[in-house]
Amino acid sequence: MNDKNHGSRRSFLQKAGLGALGLAAAPAALESCSPQEASTAKPAPVTTPSSIITRKNIADLPENDPEVQLFKDAVRILKERSELSPLDPSGWQAHGMLHSQFCATSIYANQVHYNWYVWPWHRLYLWSMEQKLQKAVGEPQLALHYWDWTKGENKIPALYFGDNNPLNNVTRQVDENDEIPKDFINVGAGFRASNFKTFGGYPAIRKKGEPQLDGLAEQSFHNNLHNWIGGQMATFVESGFDTIFYGHHGNCDRIFEAWQHYSPDNKLPDAEEWLEKRLFSTDGYGTPVDFKIKDLLDTEALGYRFADLDLNPDFCNPFVEADMPKRETVAGELTAPVNMATSDSDAIYMELIEKDRCHVILHFERAQLPYQPYCARVFFDYDNKSHYTGTFTILPILELDSVLLAQGVHLQIEVDKHLADAIEAKKPLAVTFQPVPLPNRNIPDEVLKLENISLKLPDA
Repeated sequence: MNDKNHGSRRSFLQKAGLGALGLAAAPAALESCSPQEASTAKPAPVTTPSSIITRKNIADLPENDPEVQLFKDAVRILKERSELSPLDPSGWQAHGMLHSQFCATSIYANQVHYNWYVWPWHRLYLWSMEQKLQKAVGEPQLALHYWDWTKGENKIPALYFGDNNPLNNVTRQVDENDEIPKDFINVGAGFRASNFKTFGGYPAIRKKGEPQLDGLAEQSFHNNLHNWIGGQMATFVESGFDTIFYGHHGNCDRIFEAWQHYSPDNKLPDAEEWLEKRLFSTDGYGTPVDFKIKDLLDTEALGYRFADLDLNPDFCNPFVEADMPKRETVAGELTAPVNMATSDSDAIYMELIEKDRCHVILHFERAQLPYQPYCARVFFDYDNKSHYTGTFTILPILELDSVLLAQGVHLQIEVDKHLADAIEAKKPLAVTFQPVPLPNRNIPDEVLKLENISLKLPDA
């Protein structure tokens, strides 16, 4: 490293307060969003305390902050490498394509979406980016930021925009003035899902005909934000090319961690199929590496911690009536009856006798799926009233997958006691999908077609 780089590194460490004594203390347990701390202890980290970096909310940092400047410098270097050679394994383009290999594939052995591998693999993918950024500027204390979209004005931080800014991406269909709809980013239903299969997804399919169930976290705030931003972020193939991907997924990784602290009932899978699963990425030099999921569960063992796990409680709690999206007639909306005879009606009713709300699976036997992301607000209709249950984005699928996925489409949702009243009174129940217009885009012309809708309780 030349003298200039040595000087900038010393300046960065001094200004950021990351001296030889190490970083700040471990993040506080979730306060606003969690009444209890997790009861399970983490294994001892393999890193030393002084080598653990702290990831911070990028929205809290001013544009002239030395951490932001170093982050921009590192991103610029990675992009310049790809300009010289798009095949440079440590460049921006190669890293972006890595996401495509595992998220835009019809090879089910490699696909990490639509199943319970999504959050561990993306944790590894973020680690891979952090390593590349550190190596690019020769600064092991550089930390990848997260963007906490539950805080502040619910807008994209301005430092992601601007001419000659390596963090900018011209394909985005929103800017720093657009406000994220509040129902897009409610994380509470996910936190209240003590069953990891509900929060994080079911096991990956092994053969055709098996149900493919992604988790509530993926179907709701994860997909909603990807699609709302638009451009490359709204695609599996190219989303890894947008720098805001790493802020968004940095927050999703933080929520994955926060979910474990929300309640002692929230426990990770103990199945060998999950813990021993090998996931693949590259290191800071672009060299292939693989980790078992059990080795990705302690962030400090991977060299980082979060500044905090406190999300805005407004987006962690159940919606109050005044904040719920209103039921309005929208062009292209779909209303279809729920088949109570094929639903787990009695079991759902018994769940709601004991609880204020519970999680269920909205199951479609057959569907005509969209050719582009389809964002919809979901309502249950009965007794001439509509009851909002959540906002979800249904992602498009490859043509190769269409036969398989048409056999069963699932949404994991949270319902409240209103549903028990309808079940007890044996009232006709319908579900409405109300498409949501997004900035600078029209509602998809195609109409979502669903048939044979039923409600099921999740597996234990």
